Formats: sequence, C-alpha cells, structure tokens
Amino acid sequence: MTDTTTKESEPTVVDRASQDAILLAAVGYIPLLFFLPLFVGTREPFARFHGRQSLVMFAVVLVFNIGVGITDLVLGRILGGMFLMGFFFKAVAWLVHYPAGLVVALAYAVLVIVGIVQAATGQYWRIPVVGAYAERLKL
Repeated sequence: MTDTTTKESEPTVVDRASQDAILLAAVGYIPLLFFLPLFVGTREPFARFHGRQSLVMFAVVLVFNIGVGITDLVLGRILGGMFLMGFFFKAVAWLVHYPAGLVVALAYAVLVIVGIVQAATGQYWRIPVVGAYAERLKL
C-alpha cells in the first residue's frame, strides 16, 4: 500500500492557473526576464512562484560571477605580478575562474531548461536549495 497524499501547502500541478500564468512562468526562466511573472502576473500565484525562483537563481549566478571576477582580479592580476609567487597565484586564479565558471554556467543552463519545461507543463517544481530561499521572498 502506498501513500499518495501530498502536503496541501505544496501543490504539484496547477489547478486553475490560466494559460497566461503558465506562459509567464515559463518565459520568466529566460535570463533577465524573471521580472515578467513578478510584475505582470501579480495575481497569479503560479507565475509568481516560478518568477521568484528564477530571480533567486539569477542572483546566485550573478554573485558567483562577481566573486570569481574579484578573485581573478586579486589573484591573477594584482598578486600575479609578484616575482616568485606570481605563477602560483595566476594558476589558482585560472583554476577558480574557468572550471568553476563552466560548472556553474552548465548547471544554470540545465536548471533554466528544466524550469521552463516544468512551468510549461503546469508543475510547481521547487529547485533544490534555491526554492527554499525563493519562498522567503516577499515579492
């Protein structure tokens, strides 16, 4: 015997969301378009749910890229000019900048695609870790 009950506060499928809300939620995952479901679809909880997740996901990637840029600047450009340790600092900057940036960019692209698909099919899909922070936003 399996338990098929779900929490009432966590619906899995849109019950009465309009096609406009579904479209806004799907388009909201495209980078820099997260504001559409937040400000255009203000009365649609489904669109706002996905819009908040897209906003938080974009903010996390933006903060990561700023951190990588600062690390690259400090280690690669400033400390990289030192006489003996310069090569070490440049190597660390390269290892942080390129591989970590590639992993984050690929993860972001995959999450955007999955988010678009889930929103287009009318699913409330909570992105791991990001979804918990998105729910705390009061937008």
